[in-house]
Amino acid sequence: MLRHIRVTNLALIESLELAFEEGFTCLTGETGAGKSILLDAVGLLLGARASSDLVRTGETRAHVEGIFDICPDGLRRMEPLLSEQGIELDDAELLISRDVNVNGKTVARVNGRLVNVHVLRQLGQMLVEQLGQHDHTSLMRKEEHLILLDTYGRKSLEHHLDSYREAFSRLRHLERDLKRAIQSEKERVRKIDLLQSQIREIEDARLKPNEDVRLRELRAKMRHAGKLRSTVDDVYDALYEGVQGSPGIESGLFTMIEEIRSLIELDPSLRELLALLEVAQVNVSEAASFIRAYRSSIDYQPEKLSRLEDRLALIERMQKKYGDTTDEIARFAKQAQEELDELIHHEERIRTLRDDLLQAQANVITIGEALHEERLKVAHEFEREITDVLHALVMPNVALTFSIRRVEPRADGLDDVELLFSANRGEMLKPLTKIASGGELARLMLALAAVMTGKNPVTTLIFDEIDTGISGQAAQAVARFMKQIAARHQVFCVTHLAQTASMANHHFHIEKMTHDERTKTVVRELKDGERVEELARMMGGLNASDTTRAQALEMLSHSSL
Repeated sequence: MLRHIRVTNLALIESLELAFEEGFTCLTGETGAGKSILLDAVGLLLGARASSDLVRTGETRAHVEGIFDICPDGLRRMEPLLSEQGIELDDAELLISRDVNVNGKTVARVNGRLVNVHVLRQLGQMLVEQLGQHDHTSLMRKEEHLILLDTYGRKSLEHHLDSYREAFSRLRHLERDLKRAIQSEKERVRKIDLLQSQIREIEDARLKPNEDVRLRELRAKMRHAGKLRSTVDDVYDALYEGVQGSPGIESGLFTMIEEIRSLIELDPSLRELLALLEVAQVNVSEAASFIRAYRSSIDYQPEKLSRLEDRLALIERMQKKYGDTTDEIARFAKQAQEELDELIHHEERIRTLRDDLLQAQANVITIGEALHEERLKVAHEFEREITDVLHALVMPNVALTFSIRRVEPRADGLDDVELLFSANRGEMLKPLTKIASGGELARLMLALAAVMTGKNPVTTLIFDEIDTGISGQAAQAVARFMKQIAARHQVFCVTHLAQTASMANHHFHIEKMTHDERTKTVVRELKDGERVEELARMMGGLNASDTTRAQALEMLSHSSL
């Protein structure tokens, strides 16, 4: 329940602090006194949209804070959200505050912890239920009636709804897949032709791993065959035949080895030099063998070089198309073959999708029919409960039913739901849009609020002029019914009816006052004689009379149930 609220610099409210109790609390005052501002303040705590227009003229910030006592059931429902947000709950109490800055930005806190507006809305749905005189417009929308029915029957319908939504989601997914598969037939044929051409080109090339690297090396060798042969010939001559009359390196090494060997007896330390020269002789011999083999490999033939150039040109064209290396080209060919296989088997996939779709359609119908049957049961229970409440609200001849018509599968089931209503015996049941009486709509809204609150319990209910358009016996019945609800919930009601205000346990009066050329809204709780005067004013206008005072006293004397 809302136990305390403090408001600063909000519209016409300069500073306001109120404490509330359990039971039935009414808020009265002249039109334009600021009753809506107080409800706006509560709305801000519950996550309503904020505007810089709410900040009092001349101020930079509006501030609202409220303290809510949380019942054990409410605590169980809120615990996951509070835990997720890291909000600690002290003494089953929530302190919610919200600042609205003149630039339009807002700051919200719950028990001192910063939260976003979405969190406030989630908490608000568990704390307070608000119903205003204009909320019947949503009830006029036919699409809201199914939501109303499913909300009422949540416990028994939830499993069926979850199963249906899962089945319907799969059905829609399969429909999209099949549609894409069928629409892509021309693209599939074009893609098959392209892939087959690419694979054939790669296969015809018969590429070998790293062939391009090897051929480039060979091409460089063939292009410079003359220079290579001349150079290695010079090196070979230097090794064996010598240059310009000098002996060859091999011959010179042989001579040096023989001479050093002859000196070893004179100086044994020359053995190390001899070993080095012998190693050099072996290396020279191996170098000569390499040169002879290399000379024979230098084979410059113009026609052979031309074929090599053509081969490299082919490989380079394919590298531009399919990959920078022969390995990448091979990977491209493999992936292309896999994609081709999938496309070739596309017709089989379409057949599979069609079979899956038929099965999914049957599944949706089966689950949807089970949901339909359960909705019928819930609707009968809902109709009975609302009718009982409307009887208590002086509508003895009311008739109400949910028209549930079977339709093609939708996201929410196979049902088209509309609430039909008749307030008078012998009259046909009609859609709510055909109801002319505002009083009938108001009582229907109140009955729905009472019934739905039992299904989705909150501790605080706020009725904003819900009794507009009602008078006489009906007004008295509505007032008594709100007081009955207040036996189980904290109820706030903004009202212009003395009958409603007289039933309240607590009565707050809202008025505008002007001081130092500034207007402000003031709220105070009425006691005893003040309350009599306010009720008399509500019945008689600006000037209360002895007659209206007597009527007010009589109302108050009969206010207890």
